[in-house]
Amino acid sequence: MDRPSVLFVVAHRTLERRLRPSLEQRYHVAVAQVRRKALQMIEDEPPTLILLDVPSVRFDVGRFFRSLADLPVRMTSFLLLGKGMRLDQMPSVNGYLRHPLTPRQLMHRLSRVIPDSPPETVEWRGLCLDTENRLLIWQGQQVPLTPKQASLALVFLQSPRTLVSREQLMRDIWGTDYMGDTRTLDVHIHWLRKALVQSHAPFELETERGTGYRMVPSATDS
Repeated sequence: MDRPSVLFVVAHRTLERRLRPSLEQRYHVAVAQVRRKALQMIEDEPPTLILLDVPSVRFDVGRFFRSLADLPVRMTSFLLLGKGMRLDQMPSVNGYLRHPLTPRQLMHRLSRVIPDSPPETVEWRGLCLDTENRLLIWQGQQVPLTPKQASLALVFLQSPRTLVSREQLMRDIWGTDYMGDTRTLDVHIHWLRKALVQSHAPFELETERGTGYRMVPSATDS
């Protein structure tokens, strides 16, 4: 079965880059920054869901959704709202979430309004993560992960060789901007490193002291 499709209407590039990787783990994702482009993409291939970031777009959101009323296909719609935006002044939609938000929070809310996708395996250079069963897999060797370990592994496999900050990990996985006590992050990074060793995969989590981590090949395999 094909994955559901999402049209993400957003004019804020940083927000798009932050949310899109998580969306693409579950959905086919297309992005439009302006009203005309969004309408054209909907007419060409109606998505399962329209995800619209109200604070960043520069057009009348109510008029945008009214222009879709005559289409023969009915689509689910979901709004991202800014602080203080009144829901009763917005078009009728299937769900909404207010900023500030994390990718994890968004994915949880979207799972309530559109069907879940089939199980997926995320892979980089032969290292696989079974996201449904939370298994780290290397050459047939399967290592079970806890939910938080699996979430960490997903982040690193989505952006291999890329430094992921401690702030981003706390925000995306634990849903908090509080950095006063990150011991739980340290412990889960330690456990994920042990899982990599247990799988015999030639990869490791490299630490950039005080900043974050990146998934890289082991020194002997680089």
